[in-house]
Amino acid sequence: MKRAIAMADNCIDVYYKLDRYYLTGNSIDFAFNYKDMGGDITEMTILGNDVFAMALEERLKEREIPLRVIKRVDRPTGMATMDIVEGDKRHLKFEGNAMNEIKLSDEDIEFIKEFDIVYAERWTKIDRYIKDIKRDGQIYVYDFSKRLEQESNDLILPYLDYAFFSYDKDDEYIRDFMKKSEQKGAKVVIAMLGENGSLAYDGKRFYSMSAEKVNVVNTVGAGDSYIAAFMYGISLGEDIESCMKRGKERATLIIQQFNPYI
Repeated sequence: MKRAIAMADNCIDVYYKLDRYYLTGNSIDFAFNYKDMGGDITEMTILGNDVFAMALEERLKEREIPLRVIKRVDRPTGMATMDIVEGDKRHLKFEGNAMNEIKLSDEDIEFIKEFDIVYAERWTKIDRYIKDIKRDGQIYVYDFSKRLEQESNDLILPYLDYAFFSYDKDDEYIRDFMKKSEQKGAKVVIAMLGENGSLAYDGKRFYSMSAEKVNVVNTVGAGDSYIAAFMYGISLGEDIESCMKRGKERATLIIQQFNPYI
């Protein structure tokens, strides 16, 4: 089985109206879902100075997910004030982010080179390192989320094996965008389209997967769980369509519950 590493964000989502919260962050949701499906995953992140950082360490330990601490900083864990409107997430405010201090050491970089699959998102600021740290045979996956047109994307795409974006429908714009992203270097480009399913493009053809109609409780974690399931399929050597099916099934499961992982 391929060894994967997820980096680097973690935070807490707080729903004051519901008196509920959970530990989260793109890399955390990815790691928890990937591990739950049977994958070999290590988390790599910064820890803040509060009880939520302590709780995250404990949750990772409970799930038997090894933790590589980049740095411990004297700042609180990032906190997002959240709400839910008809099952759809609403980010109201974000504050207190220890992730602002992320910087990989030479030891961190060498550690990353040990893994077969490397998952990253924007807080890793991986554009500073990716061309120097990716070794032959490593699979790099990046979650761009809804940041489709940022200039910094072009610094990352040439080194990616799987580039994930979030959009809302299958139209001419997203198909053209996916083609251009593949031409910039990404081997496979995937667009997660919410209730409209997902698209993938490998430079030869488009693959389309419809979404299942279910009762939505919370959309937080839909994309992260999709990516985790897709990449778990890749770790098993499955083809694109099989991985898309895995992603669909996992995301469908997650959106029918409150937390972004099981």
